Amino acid sequence: MQATVAPNWQQAIFLRLQERDTLEKQHDAVFHHYRKLTEQTRLLKQRNRALLSAAAAATSTSAANAVAGASSPSSSATPANPVQLAYITSLEQQLSTLRDEVATLYKTQGQNAQRLLLMSESHREKEEEARRQSELLAKLQLDYEKLKRQAEDLIHAAGEKDRGIQILQDELATLSLELSQIETRNEDLKKDNASLLQRWLDRMNEEADKMNEGTIWLEEVRKRRESSSPAEERAGVGGDGAASSPSAAKS
Repeated sequence: MQATVAPNWQQAIFLRLQERDTLEKQHDAVFHHYRKLTEQTRLLKQRNRALLSAAAAATSTSAANAVAGASSPSSSATPANPVQLAYITSLEQQLSTLRDEVATLYKTQGQNAQRLLLMSESHREKEEEARRQSELLAKLQLDYEKLKRQAEDLIHAAGEKDRGIQILQDELATLSLELSQIETRNEDLKKDNASLLQRWLDRMNEEADKMNEGTIWLEEVRKRRESSSPAEERAGVGGDGAASSPSAAKS
């Protein structure tokens, strides 16, 4: 996914730079031709002025030569043509200007070559930096996707835990209610058991008291039997047959 994202923004920046260069340099050719036309016009004006000066000088020289020829017909020297001299001078100036332009072009070409090398090196460094940034961005994207999945898993796990906690809270509330009911029943049972125990203890105490009374009565009867005479013992036996229970004898 990231491998397509990085070239897209780089391509967009490159296209915008091209649009800017195209917009700023759309009249460069016109300016260049205008400069060349201006330079040629200047040279032509200089040459025309030189030719006009030479023509004027030639006219005056011809007139002077005509007068001199009339006075001395034996003169055979042919003076140089000033127009040709002016034209040669203009051509030499133009040649010198062209040489200067060629030297300037060579110099500019060298500077442009140096700038091209620097721009190529800078472009290579920018491409390397862009590649590293793309790799880093891809790694960060993978880390982001991984962390996003982990966050989603944690959110899902937290939701499951929340549901589990809610279930446990409901069960805890139910168990608390049941425990309260059981404690209430236990309290009731404790009260019932205490009441039953007390009643049982009271009954056991009553039975123990009765048994103690019976034991005391039997002990007294035994003592009386041992201390009485045989006749009294028989009378006592008859009397004992009439008494059916220790409680009757006691009364």
